[in-house]
Amino acid sequence: MIVLVLVTAVNGVLLSWSRLINAALGLRVGALPSSLINHLVGTVVAGLLLLVIRTGTVRFDLPLYYFCGGLLGVLVVCGWNYALPRIGNTFLAILVIGTQIGGSAVIDHFGLLGGAAFPISTSSITGLALLLIGAILAQARPQVTP
Repeated sequence: MIVLVLVTAVNGVLLSWSRLINAALGLRVGALPSSLINHLVGTVVAGLLLLVIRTGTVRFDLPLYYFCGGLLGVLVVCGWNYALPRIGNTFLAILVIGTQIGGSAVIDHFGLLGGAAFPISTSSITGLALLLIGAILAQARPQVTP
């Protein structure tokens, strides 16, 4: 379990840097072109890792909705690249985490895409409300417009 926590924590730090680097690129070339560059680099790196590690199989005979992750990834990166320079990394992270937890709670509640159903509880709703309050408080700081 400790390994999973460490991997997740490292991913959280990497995500903060990834958002910042992609947003900086977005200011230079635009939000959508920077998303394209991000995903092209990611495709090359994933391809090279597959050649070295040789794990899993690349398949295209799956239901179409399995490929929506790439579409959603482009929209997410493009949105982050546009928003981050305007609202800051911290507020963006708070909003992303809060809405991601809310969306995840709905997905879990209904057990979407074959997952087990975990009904939303009063404590999870309370936690989401506290995150929203935290986001509002975190935004109550001087704004700097690039």
